[in-house]
Amino acid sequence: MTRHSKNSTANAVYTYHEKHKDSSTGGYGTTQMRLSKDAIKEFDCCNLTLQPCIDPVITKDGYLFDKQAILGKKISTII
Repeated sequence: MTRHSKNSTANAVYTYHEKHKDSSTGGYGTTQMRLSKDAIKEFDCCNLTLQPCIDPVITKDGYLFDKQAILGKKISTII
């Protein structure tokens, strides 16, 4: 017997059929719908207002906010 027949189940590759079976049962890892340009925020836009930043502030985590939007949100939560 050849070596291939002895090691037929020793393959560590995730096959197409296994991937297809897992994606159909779990529902994860498949593209259901493409996002349009309207759903994606521009690079220089505030995360709160989704408008271009006039006075940008960047957090330690890399989120971009407009300073006026942060102050407005802070004041509205205090009042």
